[in-house]
Amino acid sequence: MLHAQNPQAIISHYIYEYTLLAFLPLNVISALNCRLNNYHKSWIYQLGTLVVIGHLMVNTAYSGTSLYVSQFNYPGGKAMDKLHEVLPSTADVSVHISGAAAQTGVSRFLELNNNWRYDKREDIKPGDPEMTSYSHVLIEAQPAQLVYFKGTHKTLANIPGFSELAVNVSLLPPLYVKLETKLVLLERLISMNILK
Repeated sequence: MLHAQNPQAIISHYIYEYTLLAFLPLNVISALNCRLNNYHKSWIYQLGTLVVIGHLMVNTAYSGTSLYVSQFNYPGGKAMDKLHEVLPSTADVSVHISGAAAQTGVSRFLELNNNWRYDKREDIKPGDPEMTSYSHVLIEAQPAQLVYFKGTHKTLANIPGFSELAVNVSLLPPLYVKLETKLVLLERLISMNILK
């Protein structure tokens, strides 16, 4: 089994999106230059045609794989969907959104309930007494940070995200995405509500 760590690390995600838009028309232009009537002229034309066809096939496979993998790069957005799914809209909710969650898909567009309080303050860290004022916390799944919430919060959901792209030739398709928990959605314990 072969592993490729984070294929988006080679070219940053945003640059890749823009270069994809530029390279697809260039691929079409190069394919048009390898018209089939040139195929019979000489072995150089034949080789060039095969190289371009191979390039187009590899580019299509890579673009499709990158598109499929990219859906797992935004666990913050999935966490916000999960928050709205598991809690009634009438609930009294104040949620703290960590920096990692905010960088992986949480945006103002996902703040669906006007009665809830969404807070992305970065000056509050795990272990800060002010953290207990939030009914929910969306934080990265790091044991060193989660230990601060052990007695005050319970886990509502573990949110998976992209870990690595793996190859297993015994499977069809041979590529698959390995996921690992990236974010954790926590809910303050009821006993903490009574203490407040």
